Formats: sequence, structure tokens, C-alpha cells
Amino acid sequence: MNKLLLGLGLLASFPAIAQQKSKPAKINSAEAASQRLEMNVRIKGLPEGDTVLLWGPLPNTVDTAYVKNGSYHFNIDMSKGGTTYVMQVGLDGNEQHGTFLYLEAGKMDITGDGPYFKDVKMTGSPFVADWMDLYHNLLESNELGKEKNELENRMSDAQAVGDNDAFNTAAATLQVLNKKIVEAGSKWVEAHPNSGVSSFVLNALLSTSMSANDMKAMIDKLGPNARNTFTIKKMMTNLTGGADKMMNLLHKPAPPVAVQDVDGKPVSLNDFKGKYVLLDFWASWCKPCRVMTPELAATYEKFKDKGFTILSVSLDEKKDKWMQAMKEDKMTWPQASDLKGSQSPAAAAYGIVGIPASFLISPDGNIIEIGCHGETLDKKLTEAFK
Repeated sequence: MNKLLLGLGLLASFPAIAQQKSKPAKINSAEAASQRLEMNVRIKGLPEGDTVLLWGPLPNTVDTAYVKNGSYHFNIDMSKGGTTYVMQVGLDGNEQHGTFLYLEAGKMDITGDGPYFKDVKMTGSPFVADWMDLYHNLLESNELGKEKNELENRMSDAQAVGDNDAFNTAAATLQVLNKKIVEAGSKWVEAHPNSGVSSFVLNALLSTSMSANDMKAMIDKLGPNARNTFTIKKMMTNLTGGADKMMNLLHKPAPPVAVQDVDGKPVSLNDFKGKYVLLDFWASWCKPCRVMTPELAATYEKFKDKGFTILSVSLDEKKDKWMQAMKEDKMTWPQASDLKGSQSPAAAAYGIVGIPASFLISPDGNIIEIGCHGETLDKKLTEAFK
């Protein structure tokens, strides 16, 4: 399997990973069997005694096994959900001796005649069949991926010599190609909305070619098994600033917020009852937050007289920094903070682990959208005020 399919070059990182002092995974007998992956591999010709590393890039885990009589075995805790792994035989980082896989709790058997992972057969739990379907129908030939890699190399070469015409021509072709990749990947996900393998497609194939809003819209359509993968939780953290706890708030009453405005007066969500409220968590030091400020300002001006407002809650610790940023960014809507930074009880109540993070709250006080801004927020409000 070609490393370029991941869009991450994960196999190239194995020389560094191999330097870690990995130990065989210890099995905790108290863990439920339903939360573990049982993997058995038998491939002819594997070097006797070679070390096998199973690396989870997103959860940052490394498990170790050793080849014995052409076989090795893993028993992995998957209680955090399925995700992409890289499996490498040997510590030399040779890409031909490794492969990448989507794995989740269950059973997987890998057999083959070699060399290494060429033409292996994978069987086991339902996710294995989904992985094989994706591999054979979308990844195996990977003509789109190869073409994308060639175009990116052409752009890099053109940029290095200052050939703007060649760069722009390749960039335009790449834009068209990205649409084809999105269409092919999206079609597979739409046909497998509850498969954990869809999380691989979204992260590895589509994330660099889709906007954050479009990506979130696709995730919203996934079934519970796909949404509960480690990959999707990680992606949602990046997209919205939170994961499990945050997403569990959707369509439920918004937790109370105990903060103070710039004059030290208490501010409550109840103060805005009867309006649509965008509860916006940000900070003066957060560059992505401040890049989004003009979008928020435009939305506020467009809908403020129709029953909409924004309550921006700063996670700053120093009031002067907070005040300076508000002034610089011309934030004219309600502002508040408890000046407790990452220890903010308000942020904890909403499950926030990163900012910017936002919640659209309905006039009756329920959270109806998470991570909503820009065109998506404008569309929601336009529909609401029809």
C-alpha cells in the first residue's frame, strides 16, 4: 500500500518511531473483551525474530510484537475507538515492509505468501470487510492519489525556480483533481455511514480537500459507530474545540455560564433568553480566533436587529490583554470572562479542550449547533428568521 494514500506520509516516520523503547502490550484482564482487537498475522518468509511495530499516529501509541515461525500476534486495547494504524516489520523503516490499516475492536486475521504485505488476505470482524472494500475499490489503483502527488511535486518545483505560470497551471489542475477525490471519497462514506472505515476516508483522503464546514457536515451524517472512532473524535476536537463531552451537549439545554462583563458585572445566558445566541469561546492569544472575528462581526451586524446576539467568553487570564484585543478587533457585541484561562469553569462545562469553540443556542435555551460560523452560521440564522 502506498504511503501517499494517507496524505500524511506516516510510513516515513518509522525510523524515528523505532527509536522509542517500545514494550509488548500488557493485557489488563479487567478490560472487556469487546473493547479489544485480536490480530493474528501469518505471512510466509517473514524474518525470524524481527520486531513488528504497530503505531497509532493519532492516539500516539506504539505496540510491539516479534516474528516467530512466520507469525505474530497483537491484542490491543481499543476502548478509545477505532483509528488508523501503521504496521511495520523490522526497524529499518523500509516502506515495502509496512502497511497501514484501519483497526477497531474485534478480530482480524492476515495471511499471505509474501513478500511482506503483498497480496495478503484479511478476514475477521465486519470492519475488515469494509477495509478490504475500500482498499480494492478506491485505494488499490489510487490513480487520483498518484496524480495529486505528481501535481504537488510540479508545484513545488515551479515555486523553487520562480515559474509562476507553471505553478498556477498545476494549481488549477490540482483544484479540479481535488474535487474528483472528494466526490469518490464522499460517495464511499455515503454508502457506509456507520462504518468506522469512513473515518479513515474523511481524515486521510478528504480532510485536505474540504472546508471545515463541509467536513463537519459530513461527520454529522455518520452513524454512531463511525462517530465514536478515535479518529472522528480527534477531528471534531480540531473542528470544534471539543469532542465527547461537547458533542453530548447537542440538542440539550445549554449549561449555565457564570462570568463577568468588562465592568465586572455578572453575565448569564438567561440575560439573552428569547434570542438566538452564539456562545463564542476565544482568547487574545488565539490567532485562529482572531482571524474569525471579522466573520463574527459581519454576522452580528446582519442579524442583531432580528433577535440574534453573540456572547464572547474570553479564556484570557489578564484583563489588559483581553481588553486590548477587543479594542483592536472592534468586538462590539457582549463580552465576558472569568479570567481563569484554561481553568475556566465555563469552558469545562462545555467540554472545551481547544479554541475557537462556539455553540448556537436557540431562544428556548437549547444548543442547536456546535462549531458554527461564517456561511454556515449565516445560513442557519437566515432559515431561523424566515
